[in-house]
Amino acid sequence: MQENRCATAEEVALLRERVARVEGAHDYLQTGLDALLRQFADLRRDLTQSVDENASRTRHEIMGRVEAIGRMAQQRDTAVSDRLARIEGGIRLANWITATLITIATAVLGWSQLGEALWHFLTALVKHAG
Repeated sequence: MQENRCATAEEVALLRERVARVEGAHDYLQTGLDALLRQFADLRRDLTQSVDENASRTRHEIMGRVEAIGRMAQQRDTAVSDRLARIEGGIRLANWITATLITIATAVLGWSQLGEALWHFLTALVKHAG
C-alpha cells in the first residue's frame, strides 16, 4: 500500500518555482510568437506593396512600348500611303499622256489619210479634166 503524505514547504516552494519557470517560458514564447506574427504581417504587407509597385511599373513600361510600336506602325502606314499616292499619281499621268498621244496620233493619221484621199481625188480630177 501506498502512503499518502503531505508535501513539505520546501517541496511546495520548489514546485511553485518550477511552475513559475514554465509559466515564464510560456509567456516568453507567447511574446516571441506575437513578435514573429507582427514581423510576418509587416513582411507580407511590404512584399505585397513591392509586387504591386513592380506590376504597375511593368504595365506602364509595356504600355509605353505598345504606344511606341503603334506610333511607328502609323508612321510606316503614312509613308506607305504617301508612296502609293505618288505611284498612283504617276500611273494616272502616264495613262493620260499615253491616251493623249494615242488620240493625237490617231487624229494625225486620220487627217493624213483624209489629206491623201483628197490629194488623190484632186489629181484624178485634174487628169480627167485635162
